[in-house]
Amino acid sequence: MSLKIPYKKYPAAEAPGGYFYAASVLVNIALPAKNSPRSKRFDAIIDSGASGCLFHGSIGRAIGLDIEKGKKASTLGVAGAMEIFLHEVTIYIPGGPITTVAGFSDQASLAGLLGMLGFFEHFKITFDPLNLRVELERHFRA
Repeated sequence: MSLKIPYKKYPAAEAPGGYFYAASVLVNIALPAKNSPRSKRFDAIIDSGASGCLFHGSIGRAIGLDIEKGKKASTLGVAGAMEIFLHEVTIYIPGGPITTVAGFSDQASLAGLLGMLGFFEHFKITFDPLNLRVELERHFRA
C-alpha cells in the first residue's frame, strides 16, 4: 500500500513573512499499553536528517508521560543541542501503528519529527519536491 501526501506550507522563522514547504503527516501518539488513550492528531514533519523521532514534551504529558522520568539524552540539530527524555510510545500513522522509542523535549520547536530510527525503517519514502509531495510505502517485517 502506497500513500501520497502533499507537502504542507509552514512559516519560515528566519524570513519574517516567508514560508517553506515540508513533508509531514498527521499522527497520534499513545503509551504502548493496549487501549491507551491517544493524543490529539498533529502534524509531524518527516525528516531524513533526524536520527530518531522527537515530540514536544506537552504532547507526551497529554498522554500521561512523566517526561523527566525517561532516559536522559541529548541531541544535536540545526538549532543546536537539546536535552531530551526517551520513552517508548506507539505512533499511529496512516498504514498502521509503530511502537518505538522517541525523544520528548519542551525545547522542541515543532510538535513532532519523524526520523530514521522509529519511522524510516518502516517505510520506503520518496520525496518529490518538484510536485510538492511525499510517497510512503509501508514495509512489514515478519
